[in-house]
Amino acid sequence: MKKFLVTLTLSLFAIYYLSPLLATFFYASSTSWEKSIFPDDFTLQWFVQLLSDGAFLGAVGRSLLLATLMTVIVFIVLVPTMIWIHLYFPRWDQALQKIVLLPYAIPGVILVTALLRTYSKSNIPMFFVLLGALFISMLPIVYLGISNQMKLVNMKELVEAAETLGVPMFPIIRSVLIPNLKVGTTLVSLMVFSSVFGEYMLTNLLIGGRFETLRIYMLRRMNENGHVASAVMILYFLFLLVTAFSIFYFNKKQTKKIVVRAKMEEPIYEKLLNHS
Repeated sequence: MKKFLVTLTLSLFAIYYLSPLLATFFYASSTSWEKSIFPDDFTLQWFVQLLSDGAFLGAVGRSLLLATLMTVIVFIVLVPTMIWIHLYFPRWDQALQKIVLLPYAIPGVILVTALLRTYSKSNIPMFFVLLGALFISMLPIVYLGISNQMKLVNMKELVEAAETLGVPMFPIIRSVLIPNLKVGTTLVSLMVFSSVFGEYMLTNLLIGGRFETLRIYMLRRMNENGHVASAVMILYFLFLLVTAFSIFYFNKKQTKKIVVRAKMEEPIYEKLLNHS
C-alpha cells in the first residue's frame, strides 16, 4: 500500500511537471489547436522555419559566444587565484566564501542601473561591461564549487607531498592539481556555460537588441508567432537537458572516484589502528 501511494504521488508530480512541456511541444508541432484537447494536425514546419531563420542562428551564435567567453574568462582568472589562496592564504577562504554570495543579495535591476549610470557615458563598450557583470554574477557558482572540490581532494597535502619530493610548482599544477580538479571544474564549467547561455536580464537591460541572444530572440518571437516561440522553447529545453545529463554524468563519476579512494584508504587506516 505504501509503495502504491509513493508511486501514485510521484506519477502525479511527473504529470504536473511534464504537462506544460508536452503542451508546448504539441503547440510547436501544429498549425492549429482549437477544437479539442489534442492539436488539429502535426507538422514540423515551425522547427524547419526556425532552423532556416538567420536571426535565430545568429542569436544562438551570440549566446554561444557569450557563454564560451565567460567560461574561459572565469577559469583563466579564478582557478589560478583560488589555487593561490588555498595554498598560501587559507584564512582568506572563509571571508571570500561570504563575499562571493553578495551577488545574490543585490537585485539585478539595481546592479544594471548602477552599471548604466557609471559606464554609459564612458568609452568602455557595454559588451565588456556585460562580461564584467556576468563574471560577478557567476562568482557564487564557481568559487563555492571549485573550493569544495579543492577541499575534497585535499589539495594542500598533495602539493606539500610533491614539493617534499622536489617537484617544481608548474609540474605540480600540470600533473597533480589539474587531473584531480578536472571533474569539479568540468562540472562547474557546464553550470556556468548553461547559466550564461540562458541569461536574459543583464544582457537585455545592458545591451538589448544590439546583441540579441537566444532568450531575447525567444521573447521577441513570442509577440509575433506563438508556434515559433514554442519551438524555440523546445530546442532550448533540449539543450538544458543535455547539459543536465552531462552534469549528472560528471557528478556520478566524481562520486565513484571518492568511493574508490575511500576503499583504498580504508585498509591503511585499519593497519594504523591495529598498530596503535
